Amino acid sequence: MASLGSARTRQWNLGVAELRITPLTSAGKALQSHSVGLLDTAVIEVAQESIRLEGGFPRKLVDTAIASQTATVRATLREYSRRNLQVLLGAGVPSALPTDVATTLSGTTIAGATSFQVASAVGISTGDTLVVFPKGKPEELSVVVVASVASNTVTLTNSTPLLVAYNSANGPVEVFNAQPVAIGAVAETQYFGVQLIQRNPANGRPRVFDFWKGSIASGMTFETSASDYGSTELQIEILEPAADEYSVGKPLEHLSGIIPSFPSGRMSFGADI
Repeated sequence: MASLGSARTRQWNLGVAELRITPLTSAGKALQSHSVGLLDTAVIEVAQESIRLEGGFPRKLVDTAIASQTATVRATLREYSRRNLQVLLGAGVPSALPTDVATTLSGTTIAGATSFQVASAVGISTGDTLVVFPKGKPEELSVVVVASVASNTVTLTNSTPLLVAYNSANGPVEVFNAQPVAIGAVAETQYFGVQLIQRNPANGRPRVFDFWKGSIASGMTFETSASDYGSTELQIEILEPAADEYSVGKPLEHLSGIIPSFPSGRMSFGADI
């Protein structure tokens, strides 16, 4: 016989986790490419509120009923990727990420100039936002908007001229497409699928949480520090999909045979071994 208080299983919780956020159409089918990257911590909380019935004198608890049950996913993120920032800003999961477009400025310009030459204008189009700066001197930047492109000549809008004089003879002057992300442009709540995976230290198997529908509840914190790498908190509220959302032609149709038995999500741990 085991001693008092001995362990009954080897199901400890230790180690890192991977958090994946997917479009609704990929809920329950997350891939590593959907990962938010490096995490400090991840927490899944299923909270429950009950109604209590008391009676007699002195009053005693005679019954309880579950009034509500909610699920939340929280994580501390280390990666300020474009994809993560869009999710944190409430813009949802981007369907595709842009390709980096970068070139260098040719010749010299003056502060206030509204046109300049580049080594290659491939990938630069009217309406693009560009960032111009001498390599190694990000403090001397100009953020400009393209009015037109002709061959390798970039013409800017009159309201966004170059703010600094540049001379490529003094070293490379870099130009890249900012691919800007809007702040404050969210018109409606964006939903996505969520998966959290952890390695079971007892047997090496994955422990998997799948949630079919989540929405951002935290917002974005962009942290800078001279003493540590920045981090930001992510909080996701889990919702139960409506029947219409997994009907024919809807984003969660592929889960129509699963959601009725697992309304908000599913834990896939296997037996204790």
